[in-house]
Amino acid sequence: MERLLHAKAHGVRVIGSSTLALCHLASGAADAYYQFGLHCWDLAAATVIIREAGGIVIDTSGGPLDLMSCRVVAAGTREMAMLIAQALQTINYERDDEK
Repeated sequence: MERLLHAKAHGVRVIGSSTLALCHLASGAADAYYQFGLHCWDLAAATVIIREAGGIVIDTSGGPLDLMSCRVVAAGTREMAMLIAQALQTINYERDDEK
């Protein structure tokens, strides 16, 4: 979080619902979102909505999104998504397809 604030973030908001936060991003009300520990059912529909709105959804490692990995970075632009991914220390949760 501290690394991202040094990237001249205007603010950081946590609203409680990951799906709602991801939809805020799709609507343009937020610029970016990241989270560890989200399950595939938290990400699937919101990922479609963000991509249809022109946003980017990737893994926290900077690679393609893996819905089963339980981690996500979403942003309005690829540059913003990569900036966030590079600032994060990836946390590996148990995959949803291994439970």
